[in-house]
Amino acid sequence: MLTLIKKHLPQPIKRALAPAYQRTIAQWQKRRLFLRMQKKHQALLAQIKGKERIRVVFLVIHKSVWKVDPVFQKMLADPFFDPIILVCPYTAYGDERMRQDMQECLAYFNAKGYPTYSAYNDTEKRWIKLDELTPDIVFFTNPHDLTLDEYYKNAHFNYLGCYVPYAHDVSRYENYVGQYNQIFHNSMWKIFAPHDEDLEIYRMYSQSKGRNVIVTGYPSCEAFFEIKKKSSWKSQENNRIKVIWAPHHTIDDPVLPYSNFLKLANFFQMLSFDLKDKVQFAFKPHPILKSKLFIHPDWGVEKTIQYYEYWEKTANTQLEEGDYVNLFQWSDCMIHDSGSFLAEYHYVKKPVFFIATENVESYLNPFGMAALSSCVIGSSEEEIRCFLEKMIKNEARPNLKFFNSKLAPYFIDGQPSDLIVADIKKSIN
Repeated sequence: MLTLIKKHLPQPIKRALAPAYQRTIAQWQKRRLFLRMQKKHQALLAQIKGKERIRVVFLVIHKSVWKVDPVFQKMLADPFFDPIILVCPYTAYGDERMRQDMQECLAYFNAKGYPTYSAYNDTEKRWIKLDELTPDIVFFTNPHDLTLDEYYKNAHFNYLGCYVPYAHDVSRYENYVGQYNQIFHNSMWKIFAPHDEDLEIYRMYSQSKGRNVIVTGYPSCEAFFEIKKKSSWKSQENNRIKVIWAPHHTIDDPVLPYSNFLKLANFFQMLSFDLKDKVQFAFKPHPILKSKLFIHPDWGVEKTIQYYEYWEKTANTQLEEGDYVNLFQWSDCMIHDSGSFLAEYHYVKKPVFFIATENVESYLNPFGMAALSSCVIGSSEEEIRCFLEKMIKNEARPNLKFFNSKLAPYFIDGQPSDLIVADIKKSIN
């Protein structure tokens, strides 16, 4: 009917209506996809009903956004599940970066002793097919099209797909499409959301209307409630305060303009020198930042490597590109402009300074706004220095309102990973 009406409209009106028309068609297609996938999921469930053991393949692109470790460990300990990890290629920035990321990811999971496979069969010089691993369920760790179709489109169209968001879901951009209403989200069997605000956004903006969404809390943050292990911070001769600087990757990004890195990179390097006797810095960049700097006209490979090496090798600084729970727990504060960390750092109940770009509130959902309200907010070098001076003088205090009202309640009656595993078992049996 929409096509028939549009066919008879004058050309100027057609051009004016084209964007809205395309959006309407896209929404309609996603809704049809969701309904088709619901039927397909029922057929797939019928095929595995009665199986004694369920093979679950976790598709991983970056080790740094591995947010389902407690779920994987619970499945390893449960004889009903046979979980494995498949390390998939990150194809956005060329073969060299892809190989490096895969090697680092494989080493990370092998060191954990997890059953881990590479998507590339080096002996036969080919990418393996997902069905060679005979999955019953496929767990996704990223909703975006960053890898080969075999481990993205083909996977979420043909298997029982589960997804735990790779971030704590604080962002708002492009009318929530990227984080809540891609084809990916509408083809999932189950999405395990970290908070109630997520479910409301899915209900309003996703074509699934939240019917495939279960609120569980965020499993990756269970570790913040555990006893601290030995500190991963560099040993220092005197007692410096431990400060994390965590810049986001969205440099020159009009869609989600969080990042202040290009403006403040030299300042933070200078700051680490000026405060070398009082502050120990950990540089915790978003994992995609390096790849973007490699191709940035004002940076490039050589400058980026030199910059990262400075943080890695200087006496009072360190480079952190992997796990961060221990880093957070032993820190004294964080300065950042990241997405997920806006919520996650509040778990350790320490002071936090958020470097706000202009109109940053426009790019945060209600949960993200609540997290922001418990931060010290600023944007200038002077404000950052003032925050650090208060930390050095032990005058800064954390704001616990967001933790108490928006985070802690999800961990009172159990752990998110237990809820996720139990929900999957209940749905299969």
